[in-house]
Amino acid sequence: MTEKLFEEFSPVSTEQWLEAVQKDLKGADFEKRLVSETLDGIKLRPFYRAEDLPSTTDSVVRGYVRQAANPAFREEIRESNIAAANRHALRSLERGAIELAILTYPIGVPIRTMQDMTTFTDGVRLDSVPIHWMSGPFTRPMIGLITNEANRRGMDSQVLQGSVEFDPIMDRCAGWTPGPVSDWKAEFNAALDLMAALPKFNSLTVRGSIIEKAGASLAQELAFSIGLFTEYLAVVTDRMNTADVAEFVRRTEFRLGIGTNYFLEISKLRALKLLVQNVLDTFGIVGVRPKFHAITTSTNKTLYDPYNNLLRATIEAMASTMGGVDSLSVAAYDQGYGAPDEFSEHLTRNTEALLLEEAYAGRVADPLGGSYTVEKLTSDYAEVAWSLFRDLERQGGFVAAWENGFVPQAIYSVQGKRTKQIGMRRRTIVGTTVYPNPKEQRIGDVRNRLAAPQVSVPFVGLDQLRKAQLDFFETETTVPSTTLDPFRPSSPFEQFRLRIERLRVTGGKIPTIILAEFGDRKMRRARSMFVQGFLGAGGYDLREEVVNGAGDLAKVLEQTKPAAVVLCSEDPAYLVFARELKTNVPVIVAGNPVDVLEDLKSAGVEDFIHIRLDQLETLERYHKKFGIPEIPLDQPLNPEAK
Repeated sequence: MTEKLFEEFSPVSTEQWLEAVQKDLKGADFEKRLVSETLDGIKLRPFYRAEDLPSTTDSVVRGYVRQAANPAFREEIRESNIAAANRHALRSLERGAIELAILTYPIGVPIRTMQDMTTFTDGVRLDSVPIHWMSGPFTRPMIGLITNEANRRGMDSQVLQGSVEFDPIMDRCAGWTPGPVSDWKAEFNAALDLMAALPKFNSLTVRGSIIEKAGASLAQELAFSIGLFTEYLAVVTDRMNTADVAEFVRRTEFRLGIGTNYFLEISKLRALKLLVQNVLDTFGIVGVRPKFHAITTSTNKTLYDPYNNLLRATIEAMASTMGGVDSLSVAAYDQGYGAPDEFSEHLTRNTEALLLEEAYAGRVADPLGGSYTVEKLTSDYAEVAWSLFRDLERQGGFVAAWENGFVPQAIYSVQGKRTKQIGMRRRTIVGTTVYPNPKEQRIGDVRNRLAAPQVSVPFVGLDQLRKAQLDFFETETTVPSTTLDPFRPSSPFEQFRLRIERLRVTGGKIPTIILAEFGDRKMRRARSMFVQGFLGAGGYDLREEVVNGAGDLAKVLEQTKPAAVVLCSEDPAYLVFARELKTNVPVIVAGNPVDVLEDLKSAGVEDFIHIRLDQLETLERYHKKFGIPEIPLDQPLNPEAK
């Protein structure tokens, strides 16, 4: 068949499309109504066309296509009990995991001695399973434990595969290792020398995922990851020959956190490949590429209504696969507030199995290559991130930009934007900031986490490290709060509800708020539903009451003695009703009737709840108004917990 599909149809120009859209908008501004902007300032248009395609993106990205048909599924093990962690590891391998990621610091599996290592790895074929030890500042002593276990089994450690999460700059930025960030090179060189014992392990893990989980934007995660990579490359090119540098790159893994902005996250992963190629070209490194690993983010996961986390993780896993990663870790839906159980592990495994084995999501190389939207966004993110990376380089590189405050301030700025968007409800969190389930109780699931100690490892040889236990390297100083602390916009809202739950557990009185509906049925229901979502995020006891007049409501208030009452009706009905209402209960109006605000205040109305309020600030103000106590950090969330 030589005829092109649809060739009988005449082409439609962009101008014609815009004319049709403008007609449907009925005079509304196209840019304001249909064009949005990301945290990085990238304009998101409602449609893209062939003329938007960049010239080189596709060919470069396709040069990074992985060799395997599917990305390797890497399951995370994070139980605080070593025996339970061992059972989880064996179960994971039996049921489909290709690789394991063992979280050991600052929380997770408490492997501290050779006996701990032996207990945890019992039954695990170390010579056939890639194991990634997420040990942070314990990199060098962990190498000692791993090689010691291999020797105990009579196994050649040179056949072992995996990594020890080697990234000393981030260890110092996160406060896990004491001392200035600029002192990282001694740690780096010492660990490189030890890596000779594990030639099939990754030499470097660039943990952009830590930056992402701190609340950074997509372009910041890209630029700062490339900045870290460049710092390390500058050192290895000074101490290694060309072949060894190439081997170092081949044994490098970029680890990124993936959120639910589906096309944006795919574009981010594709842009990373362009940026990495730019860096390699600059250093004259050819013929090799690093690995790319994705982790579904914790930033958007919630304590309340946690089954929504399943949907979020599914979108993130699919975006990771479409973005062309070499391996993928899907977080369990409940791991944000406790160690996952067998059920949540099962769902996590099946998420990837369904995508890869039934939907064949990983079988096509660069499946969205050629998409106008994705190609344009890939180019945009590569351009914005490269510009930010050049800003780092002008300041002397990532480390210098961290120490002079440029990087922390950039991340804090985006954190503030995210918080403001959530507070003003321009971004919503289902089950937390909107549509909360008032009957859901979670305080029994949450446990206080102990503060982690900083880690300082002396520069000794592998033989000495094999004889030591990790506790020897823990200092008396706890890890300080830094810019890289995990950031979750849902956390403040969860704290509001946890404070209410704790009040209930300790026998306190939960604030009851009456939603008094009267007047026009449509308006009263609409405003009542809005208030339920707005105040429900605070955990209050909300009760709807349809009343026939101010006298009827006064009787209800006398019987229930609530903390407040919210009047829900149309604007014109409020003033007369408020003037007739006789009560000592604080009166709030749902809406913002600007024409009669002062009159309503004179009639006894104390506050107004409407869409222009910052939800976070309002709930904090109401908690103070109702006397909801804070939860001291040194006390358990649930006083009844054993």
